[in-house]
Amino acid sequence: MPIIGDHGFSGSCAPGGGSEWIGRSHTFSYGIFEWVLKSSGKGFKKSAVKVRVSGPVSKEALVREHAEKIVKELNYGIYSGPKHVKI
Repeated sequence: MPIIGDHGFSGSCAPGGGSEWIGRSHTFSYGIFEWVLKSSGKGFKKSAVKVRVSGPVSKEALVREHAEKIVKELNYGIYSGPKHVKI
């Protein structure tokens, strides 16, 4: 279960993300978001993307590592990097 204010990342076009698009592209990205409370107060939703990490499909592990590092820094309130990180 998400915690309000924590961050996460997702990428529907990432390798293994279930998208047909990835077969036609050489790059992909993960969008990093914050978990926020729904306006109804019942449940959570993803905020708008705060940081996007993109790179070549051939370097999926490296792109994922960068996304995970940025999520940790955002959770600790110490991220000061760019809005779009290209690997």
